[in-house]
Amino acid sequence: MNPNASVFVPGGYAFDTGVSKQFVKEASVSTLPQVASTEEELQRVLNHLASEHVLAIDCEGADLSKGCWFLQECQLTAWQRLPTFHFVSRHCPRPNKLQHGRLCLLQIGTMHGEAFALDILELGERAFELGLRALLEGERPIKVVHDFRQDNDALLHQFGVQMRGLFDCQLCDVMLRRLGGHRTGYVTGSAKLLSSRGILQGSVQGYGILTQEQKQAIHDRFSRDRHLWERRPLPQDMVEYALEDVKPMLQLQRLLLQELVEALGEQDAWQLVKEGSMAYAADFASQRECRCRLCCNAAENARFDGFRFMQRLQALPSQRLNPHILRRIWRQEDAQPLPLPGPSRFYVNEADESVPLPVS
Repeated sequence: MNPNASVFVPGGYAFDTGVSKQFVKEASVSTLPQVASTEEELQRVLNHLASEHVLAIDCEGADLSKGCWFLQECQLTAWQRLPTFHFVSRHCPRPNKLQHGRLCLLQIGTMHGEAFALDILELGERAFELGLRALLEGERPIKVVHDFRQDNDALLHQFGVQMRGLFDCQLCDVMLRRLGGHRTGYVTGSAKLLSSRGILQGSVQGYGILTQEQKQAIHDRFSRDRHLWERRPLPQDMVEYALEDVKPMLQLQRLLLQELVEALGEQDAWQLVKEGSMAYAADFASQRECRCRLCCNAAENARFDGFRFMQRLQALPSQRLNPHILRRIWRQEDAQPLPLPGPSRFYVNEADESVPLPVS
């Protein structure tokens, strides 16, 4: 494998896959905000990103999901009238108070090691009207993500964003394991995936390097304080965590893409990761049930549902995905759907805190 080779990107351009120079480059971003919370700051960040061909994207929120945006009676009624994967809340009044699911922050990383956070809680729909929607819904730039199911669920149902141009690193890892003859009953977390490729992870004040264990410690903090991402000003360590989460993703994407190209060839690799990432991201958004930890046992979301995934891919025309790719990645377990996750292991107490249920 040549780590410095250029990778073909459908659409007429290639980008360098070397990581040594790109990821140590000190970008001149001193005048740009770390967190864009005003319209003027947002536009400066989006203008800065306008020439990028590939970006890393992640979201943070209060039990990020369709949440109560979707689980209102009027919205459920509208869902029954509309095609699947359609933006429901344009047709229904929104609740005045969102109990859970709210999208609060959207982070963007670049190939130069830059990272910015957009304060969606403060900016609201104006963020999408001022250019963010165009960036997210365009085929370009490529948006590199890691398990975008809950993020996509929230973006769709809260703001009507229909994502395009995704490259999901978690999904790519599942496909590589299948092509290598390995088990894929469970998906891999970002920290473990980064470590397996020898990629150094950032550190956060008070937690150190973001290993799988440290990320779990931070997630436990989210669990105790379910409104953490809604607090303003945001705690500085949470800002650091959000930004560090996207910084290594483009390096990981390049390595995964190299492996997939070696296994399938350029055209088939791009077909699979493009269509596969969209199918994977659509999973939670297309279900009526909310898949956040307050509505189900979210730990079971780590199971890979090959049945639902393959159903979406098999429905695609052959010009979008070569049928022989489907034959290579299909497994016997894809013949049956996974059961829905069990009940939540948390409840919300009188102080509006999420608390683990007692172990019986």
